[in-house]
Amino acid sequence: MVEFLDSVTLQKLVDDQIAKGVQIENKPAIKRAISSQPVVKPIRVNAPNSVFALGNVFAKS
Repeated sequence: MVEFLDSVTLQKLVDDQIAKGVQIENKPAIKRAISSQPVVKPIRVNAPNSVFALGNVFAKS
């Protein structure tokens, strides 16, 4: 069984299908509009960025 599978090539399978009369369909090209990438705004973080800033947040309240 393995020997048979090793002997089968992709080209042979394609040739067999073409010999049977299978028509190959061409996909239409996708036309896309030319546009620039959208500008991504950075995320604004309002969290403290250190232990000391975190301590000051709790000390003020």
